[in-house]
Amino acid sequence: MLERLQRWREAGWLRRLDAAFAGFVHELDDGAPASLLLAAALLAQLEGRGHSCLPLDALTTDPVALLGWPPEAAAELAAAFTVWPADAAARRAAWQARPVLECDPVDASGLSPLVLCGERLYLRRYWRYEARVADGIRARTDRRETMDSAAALDISSARAWLQRLFPAAAPDRTDWQQLACALALRGRLSVITGGPGTGKTYTAARLLVLLQALHQGPQPLRVALAAPTGKAAARLRQSIDVALHGLQLQLGGAQTLGPWVQRLEPARTLHGLLGARPGTRRFRHDALHPLALDLLFVDEASMVHLEMMAALFEALPPSAHLVLLGDKDQLASVEAGAVLGDLCQGAAGYDAGTAQWV
Repeated sequence: MLERLQRWREAGWLRRLDAAFAGFVHELDDGAPASLLLAAALLAQLEGRGHSCLPLDALTTDPVALLGWPPEAAAELAAAFTVWPADAAARRAAWQARPVLECDPVDASGLSPLVLCGERLYLRRYWRYEARVADGIRARTDRRETMDSAAALDISSARAWLQRLFPAAAPDRTDWQQLACALALRGRLSVITGGPGTGKTYTAARLLVLLQALHQGPQPLRVALAAPTGKAAARLRQSIDVALHGLQLQLGGAQTLGPWVQRLEPARTLHGLLGARPGTRRFRHDALHPLALDLLFVDEASMVHLEMMAALFEALPPSAHLVLLGDKDQLASVEAGAVLGDLCQGAAGYDAGTAQWV
């Protein structure tokens, strides 16, 4: 199998790193079956293309399509797959006793380089990133937290502000921007997605005013604006400033936005916000040193890769509200993971309880 992988590297189907990783797995465990070495090389290649894992069911169904290899690779792949276990149960039985792989971990304490989770094969560090992001999402969308947030809300005041911020909203039509702001009042994670010109920052500015207006603390909310790149961060701040200025004119004397706008710090890159440490992959802000924030807007969220999103969730205080803005179909991340796209993948509608509350 290792010789076959080298031939694929010479043909340009694999990178040198992909074949080398399979060799590394073999060095760690010279009893690892050929099918696991094959999977390790293909996993490394998909990671290089921005994927966080290798979906084994899709691989066995149509490997050429999954890998994006040329048609002439089909015969080679078919020959290689003669060593592939017959089904998922046989594959798990062949792999699960190997020291280089852990099946369905319950925590992050393991050290094996590979993790098998259901029908997905991961490099361990990407499994850890994905687990941390999932934990962060669960914590901010927990049903009890949602119910507590809704119960603490002054509904009449919220309704009045939503009508004030969206005066053109017709009662017999769904205003999706108004709906996004209403839904943001129920929890601590909001996703606002849409194509160019759909009004994401228009909505974000109104959400900022809404949350500030309904905030009951002695001090205004501590707000930060961030984006993956400096250009995107500057564009976000400029768009928010323009939207807030227009909103001040719309509201007239109903609300003075000047102090809020002045308290807003310049938008920063995510690396700057988290405090990147030169020469390392670590940040100054983490679970032990959280960000001093109540509300964070992240624009161009489709560009935020899995490792960065994991660091962001870890550094946010449990009480902070995270708002992700972006177009799920544009500007893919340069490293592995498509968090915004994955979050939007199952967003087909709202359950009856949510619809009734709105």
